[in-house]
Amino acid sequence: MAAFDRARLAALMGERGLDLLLVTSRHNVRYLTGGYCYPLYQWDAHTRGSQYLPFFAIPRDASAPTAFIGRPGEREVMEEAGVKVGRCHESAGIGTRPAAMKTVEVLRGMGLDRGTIGVELPSLPADAWDALRGGLPQATLLDAVPVLDAQRAVKSPAEIDLMRRAEVLNAESLAVVLEGGHEGDSTAKIARAVEHEMRLRDLHHLYALVCAGPSWFRAPTERLRWQRGGVLHVDTAGMLAGYLAELCRTAVLGTPAALADRMLAGCRALEAAVLPVLRAGERARDVQRAGDEFLRGHPLGRYGKFIAHGIGLVHHEDPVIDAGAHGVLESGMVVSLEMEFRHEEVGHVKIEDLATITTAGAELLVPTQDAWVVSRG
Repeated sequence: MAAFDRARLAALMGERGLDLLLVTSRHNVRYLTGGYCYPLYQWDAHTRGSQYLPFFAIPRDASAPTAFIGRPGEREVMEEAGVKVGRCHESAGIGTRPAAMKTVEVLRGMGLDRGTIGVELPSLPADAWDALRGGLPQATLLDAVPVLDAQRAVKSPAEIDLMRRAEVLNAESLAVVLEGGHEGDSTAKIARAVEHEMRLRDLHHLYALVCAGPSWFRAPTERLRWQRGGVLHVDTAGMLAGYLAELCRTAVLGTPAALADRMLAGCRALEAAVLPVLRAGERARDVQRAGDEFLRGHPLGRYGKFIAHGIGLVHHEDPVIDAGAHGVLESGMVVSLEMEFRHEEVGHVKIEDLATITTAGAELLVPTQDAWVVSRG
């Protein structure tokens, strides 16, 4: 991962009045260190009676040094990984409270134990919070999540390329599974097949929600099976180097009903209606408005729904796109576009694509679904 934009972060911290950031969440530590994660805690940070909790201290002043507070032995691991974070300090033990207490000691030594400090409240355990509050009596602790969300919202070209590669691998996995499906396959079997194909492509599998019509139930199960003439969609996500690639495609076993055809065409037309609004400088709420206006004028609009949201290192991140959103779209943002219709006679027809925003408009990371995925089974 490329180094983050320090000037942008300093500006966002200034808007929030933060003198220092204390970053603790796995995704933000990974982002701000250029991709680093302690190998043992790649997917689960828990240990006996506590959990691994790193602290990455970043002053607003770009000329001031940063500091990383990790577990015993972490300095050597970071040096081997070539991570440049100022200096790595090691706590006395593995756990949240030892890490927080060491952080207090380091901040005092750096003269950063006062002023306004931003912390990630949703990912800061209570014992670590108590240690920070007790050890930094001259500091004001505020939630830094809005700053970090805004920082990650604009992706670098390297990040976008990484997400595009992940989306291509996701699309390849889905194509193999959907084209090779058979009558009677359970939604659980199809979900397992998606996971298998992702692993073959070194894409970390996160989930596969499978819906076989006319049911709207999407959790994989042996109870529901793909029937001839029936539609089926797979809504899935994979991860590459920490970045998410969400995609949804709808397939048919045999020949789709005329109503199903109109629903899939509606998904494509809905996406086409919102893409022109996805450009830098547009208001985020206008994207939602374009989708809602399309549905109000569509013959099947009462069965339709449009959802859009930012995506990157987490599933839903900035930009927020809904009727009440206040943000403005910027070049480099990546959004997920979800177009769907639900009808009791057919089931749940859905398309989901990722698009990056530029000054010229939106660019889909992979081509959208322009026709039925037809199973050979």
